[in-house]
Order: sequence, then C-alpha cells, then structure tokens
Amino acid sequence: MSDIDAIEIIDTQIHGPNPGVPLEEDQAELLPMVQVELAREAMDAVGVDIALAVTGEPFIDLAHQRYPGRFPGVATFSHTHADLDSEVRRIRAHPAMVAGRALVGDFKTAVMRAEFDEGVFDPIYAAAEEVGLPIFNSTHGGCARMAAIAERHPDLTLIIDHIGVAQHPVSPPQTMHWGPFSDLLELAKYSNIAVKLCGAPLLSEQNYPFGDVWPYLEKLFEAFGFDRVMWGSDYTRLGTADRPRGARPRRRGVTYAENLDFLRRSDRLGFEEKQALLGGTARQLLRLDRDAG
Repeated sequence: MSDIDAIEIIDTQIHGPNPGVPLEEDQAELLPMVQVELAREAMDAVGVDIALAVTGEPFIDLAHQRYPGRFPGVATFSHTHADLDSEVRRIRAHPAMVAGRALVGDFKTAVMRAEFDEGVFDPIYAAAEEVGLPIFNSTHGGCARMAAIAERHPDLTLIIDHIGVAQHPVSPPQTMHWGPFSDLLELAKYSNIAVKLCGAPLLSEQNYPFGDVWPYLEKLFEAFGFDRVMWGSDYTRLGTADRPRGARPRRRGVTYAENLDFLRRSDRLGFEEKQALLGGTARQLLRLDRDAG
C-alpha cells in the first residue's frame, strides 16, 4: 500500500443515493436502508472512509445505527422553520449530527434569498455560535455576503459550500463559470471561514483529470491554506451532470472515483496537503472525534 492509499478520506458532502428502479409502494419503508447501503458500497468502492450525510434524519439515524461514526449528519435548516433557535440546539444535541446547513442562496436562480437580508437566518448563526455547531452555507454565487456573518459571529465555524460558485445541474447553466470565485478569495481574511472544495470538475472544459481547474484551485489554497479547505464529492449530483462539453467516450457525468482521484492522485499536491484536504481539515474543524463511534 502506498502512502497515498493510507490517507484517511473524509467526504464532506453526500446525499442519499436512490436505487435505479424505484421501490414498490409496499417497500417504501426500506428506502433509507437501501440508500445507506448504496452509499456505503459507493464509498467502499473508491476508498472513502467517512462521508458527511447531508440528507434527511431517517438516513442519518439508520446510518448511525448500522455504521457508527461513518456517516456524520449535517442537518439542513429551513428558513421557514418556526423556531430556528430551538432547532439548532436540538441538532447539536443529536448524537449523529456534527454540523448544520443554511440554504442562504436560491439554487434555482443562483441569487441570495431575500430572507437572508431580512434576517431570517440570523437565529441559526447566533444559536450555532453559542452551542458550537459548524454551519455549511450554500450561497450559490453569493458568498461575498457571508463577510457580515463572519464579522458578527467570530467564534462560529462557517464553511462555504461548492467553492462559492453556482454549479450545474441544479443552478442555471449560465452560472457555470468562475465569476464569483474572486469573492470567495476575499473571504480568506476571516479566520472562521473555511471552504468546501466540491464540484470543481463541473467547471472544467476538459476530461479527467480536469487540468484547467488548477489555476483556480491554486489560488484557493494560497488564500485559505490547507487547514481551511475540505474536499466534498456530492457524487450523486456530479454523476448525473451530463456536461455538454469536451470529448468523452461516455456521457455519464463525473464518477465518484474521478471526483476523488483528480486530487488524491495529483502530482500538484504533496502528501501532507492531501492528508489535510481529503480528511484532516474536516476532522479538525468539524470535531469529528467528539462524535466518533
């Protein structure tokens, strides 16, 4: 086994994968178990040790029961929830949860939600800072607006999803570019902001190993360092994103293995950099040891 193959791999974003053929109506209650096992099998196939489950509580609870410590949960807070303060505290007390997620950007339009400016999300950040719950932020291109949150809540760990940009296939195709990326780099001055490196292959005009994304990634690493950047796959989304660019033998999106190996097998990163990016940073910033096992 090479040193690279010995690195602990922590994927900071998966959603519940669905079976290729929908379950029959009388089998619907089995869906969480099917999803957990599909995810576990996919992880085992590519060498992922731990994956943050950004999905519903039935999946997270069952995964915690079957594979303790392997699927730490990330709860998505709805801005329509009647009592966000209490909900944040409930999630912090949940034995399988390690973080929350705020959908501050509207993925359908790739703009920040009006509710963000109206202060609807403020109770999430205030309560999360108090109880020590890291918050992922899906900004969909509006990451510059997170500067004010970082300033108001200096003791809160904020992670910007998807390298700060809107991405195919959930956002409008015209947003598939690096335009807002400079806004992300400006946030590096806030020590409580980290970045989820997720979806970069979808912004490539090339096939694996997506060489044209590296000028941007190098700027990311230079700005934030490897102690504030963590890899996430979002493999179910990337696997269904049929990029209409580049010559490829099969039109099948980006595979889970490609998603990981363009970083793990790259000669542009050293061993310690890969160790941090692919697991170490997530383990430290999300305090995974506290919830392991």
